[in-house]
Amino acid sequence: MTRTAHPLVTDYLATVEREASFLPAERREELLADLREHLDVAVGEERDPETVRAALDRLGSPAAIVAAARAEEPETAVGPRPGGGSRDRATLTAVVLGLTGVAGYVDPFVGLLVLVLGLGLLWSSDVWTRGTKLLATALVVLNPLAFVLFGLSGSMDAVRLLALLAAGIALPAAAAIHLVRTARPARTP
Repeated sequence: MTRTAHPLVTDYLATVEREASFLPAERREELLADLREHLDVAVGEERDPETVRAALDRLGSPAAIVAAARAEEPETAVGPRPGGGSRDRATLTAVVLGLTGVAGYVDPFVGLLVLVLGLGLLWSSDVWTRGTKLLATALVVLNPLAFVLFGLSGSMDAVRLLALLAAGIALPAAAAIHLVRTARPARTP
């Protein structure tokens, strides 16, 4: 790291790096190096939090800096990456996973195929965090697992069956909605 090791500066640069994750690695590193150089001059060895905060405020918010960097990038540099990051693919993944419950009721074999396809699309994509992928996986796998467990126990009455059927539609739909809401731009190589 540079001389500018004040915690506020470190947090600021980490935020810029996180928000600029869609930029090509070389451009992102160039942006961060420029900011570090500027902050070395503006902040130096200053330890007073108010002075450091004022220097960061003059520089602008991380979101504004990243937006300016994005505007300077050619459109192809920040577009979707082949093989895992397009918005269309994210939507397709959410729809396929949302249909897993209904497909399972139409035909268990079709439901299994749709589930495997949806999970394959989900885990090979780079538009969601690992935590989001785990949550979506749990939501779509929970209902078939519950059906198997209740089916094996032999304790399936009409109320439980209706509850499982409703959950079989609601849980995958909730996963799909969450995936659509949390999809982020893909990183470029």
